[in-house]
Amino acid sequence: MEQALAADDARLQKRAELSIRVTKLADLAYDDQRGQCDWESVTRDMGMPLIECLRLFDPSLSTFSVRSLPNITDWLANDLSTLKSLVSEQFGAVTADEWPLVGIYMNVEQADCFMAHTMCTFPQMTPDLHEAITRHRNANMEWKNIFEKHPLFSCISGLRNAYYEFKEPGDSKLKAIYSEWTDADTCRIQELVQTYYKPENQREVLIQAQMAFPNRLQQSIINKIKCTLHNWNADDVARLVHLVSTYKRGEIDWAAIGKDLGRTADLCHLKHDQLDRGNFKPTVEHSQTVSREVQNQYEQQHNVDWTGIAQQLNLSERECLEANQFNTGKAQWIYHPDTFSWDMANRMKTFIKDNYPKPLPVNYTAVSNYMWIDMDDCVKMASLLRGEMAWTSETIAQVVELRKQGMIYKDIARQLSPVLNKSKVVAAYYGHIKSKVNAPLTCKEKHRIKELVDTHAEQMSFTELRALV
Repeated sequence: MEQALAADDARLQKRAELSIRVTKLADLAYDDQRGQCDWESVTRDMGMPLIECLRLFDPSLSTFSVRSLPNITDWLANDLSTLKSLVSEQFGAVTADEWPLVGIYMNVEQADCFMAHTMCTFPQMTPDLHEAITRHRNANMEWKNIFEKHPLFSCISGLRNAYYEFKEPGDSKLKAIYSEWTDADTCRIQELVQTYYKPENQREVLIQAQMAFPNRLQQSIINKIKCTLHNWNADDVARLVHLVSTYKRGEIDWAAIGKDLGRTADLCHLKHDQLDRGNFKPTVEHSQTVSREVQNQYEQQHNVDWTGIAQQLNLSERECLEANQFNTGKAQWIYHPDTFSWDMANRMKTFIKDNYPKPLPVNYTAVSNYMWIDMDDCVKMASLLRGEMAWTSETIAQVVELRKQGMIYKDIARQLSPVLNKSKVVAAYYGHIKSKVNAPLTCKEKHRIKELVDTHAEQMSFTELRALV
């Protein structure tokens, strides 16, 4: 047992040393003019993959500041190109856990990276982009140069059409729709929420808010109401803590607490979870104590009583699950359509939903300990259950091979994931074909074409020769 704990301590110490080294190298490779770090040089010096270096980087030890680019017009064309290349080459389909890594690479707030990538994927004309293009046009800039400066749309005509189809920003109604919420507007929304919001009838406050702000988009009003509900003042927090303290652990009536506070049960549960996590700071001592108890139970009965351990150590079950580092005997969970079990999948999904409701990040150490399955396998399976798929070259090759065997797209999707939509398989397959068709000819292919032309040019017509080539 002591050897296992010593090995864990050594592993954690080694990772901490690697983190410090990566962060120092990133500081040295920082380019003030670009506002970015040269991560390629960091990966070369470390001899490690890029993703692993990004995971090791510790922003709290870094000397450079993260950039804030909240509007698409704040992004330079080179930055947008770098962002698109990074996502397509390193991540494929970016999960919520990976956007912080994208932000670290770009040295931009992760929310801004998500916004910019969404705009590149699904381009649309926004008021700030329309205003920027108007300035360029007033300065007699050609559409070709504007397109190079804002390369969001697929072609120049697409950008031009979106610009002219957009309503004039000078329209007073449009200004009201897109203008920022003032302090007075926020106070008014707060008053409406306090007066009309009821968990069992959430539509009434929306109706009153629409009457108070007739020129605002409905979605904008809904977002503002949600933002107000998520903001807790000191009195609300104190009242929440008091109400929760009147219940025994595991017997909390969140619906009753929500009704008392004028909020939904989920919001109260989420806020209490956030407070609970903020008060609990796992230490090495916590980890060692929990791991020791888990190891004793596992070695004696090949099973772990998390409730008993939590009561013994005066911690919650979730805190024990998050602190345990003993991993011996954990099973693997690799997806295969013939062996996949929805019972296990639903058990994991229920645990995540109950313990890590959005927007809380999922602690996969706890998930792995709860399921007693390898953590990497839990992460991959959770990604599959969300319908995400990393379209690597190996996955594409598997799709191509199954299509050669005559398998339909629906069955191929089932081979790859339990919930993957066949339309995504179709898109990936034809995207692969399109990339091969549009790829430049290699020297070998050019040489072969020349041989065919030299051999058959005199005997065949052009149409026949083209078909042969």
